[in-house]
Amino acid sequence: EKWTWLAESIRDGLAGTAGGTACVYTTQPLDTTKVKMQTYPSQYRSVLQTLLKTYRTEGFRGLYAGSIPAVLANIGESASAFLAYGRISLVMQKITGVKSHDDLSLISKTLCGSFSGVCASFILTPTELIKCRLQTQYIKGFTDGTPRTPFKLAWHIVTKEGPLCIMKGWTPTVIREAWGYAFFFGGYEAALMMLNVQPGDDISLWKTAIAGGIGGSSCWGLSYPIDVVKSKVQVTTMSPYAAVLDVYRNGGIRGFFNGLTPCLLRAFPGCGVLFVTVEYTKLGFNTIFLKPELY
Repeated sequence: EKWTWLAESIRDGLAGTAGGTACVYTTQPLDTTKVKMQTYPSQYRSVLQTLLKTYRTEGFRGLYAGSIPAVLANIGESASAFLAYGRISLVMQKITGVKSHDDLSLISKTLCGSFSGVCASFILTPTELIKCRLQTQYIKGFTDGTPRTPFKLAWHIVTKEGPLCIMKGWTPTVIREAWGYAFFFGGYEAALMMLNVQPGDDISLWKTAIAGGIGGSSCWGLSYPIDVVKSKVQVTTMSPYAAVLDVYRNGGIRGFFNGLTPCLLRAFPGCGVLFVTVEYTKLGFNTIFLKPELY
């Protein structure tokens, strides 16, 4: 049983790693668009205009600016989130007295998702900080001597701004993750129920993709205003409270939804790809390393 627990932990971490990588490279230009529309709404007003302007001024490379920290962020986030979700699910099973994850109620699965988001926030905050700054460097200009590569930028933040500054934006990040991941996993599990997917069924590519898309869209759609504040905090010197006031002062309630369109355009296919990759990676791992009766 001890070795099964370890193997399942490795499986969940690897599945999250594969899913996070697949998600980034299929949707990174839309993430760049989202961040620019969030932080500089006066210059970037629509999805198409932002994509075209970024391509004209920065080239194809500009659309994938921050992709290395984005991959690291998504690998770290997805690996820790799926690993935590699986392990927290075991704790929830003991608390509720059920025999398997499938027997948990939707509310219990949603709570597992929320706690997994808290775990992911500690890895996600520094990588998102670097990603957001790289994505907006061209707008701010390069005259301040800030490094343009991920690892040099990380070192610059630690040495010039202070070691704790690498975690700048953690407060809005942990709130976003705890709230968002409740709907990420809860939405996914609810969608599987609506699609009549039963425990033990073979993986359905299209049902998994649709359920993942619904989970991802629910997560981002319902946590998006917090993400706007988080991005503002990480690319400026503002506190979370000051960022909230600044967003409202300059854009009203609508300001908290700047960049929502590219975010949702990215969320559905990106999270669909993520969950499909996760489920097939877990299946492959189970087939190779675990006996059928253990899963």
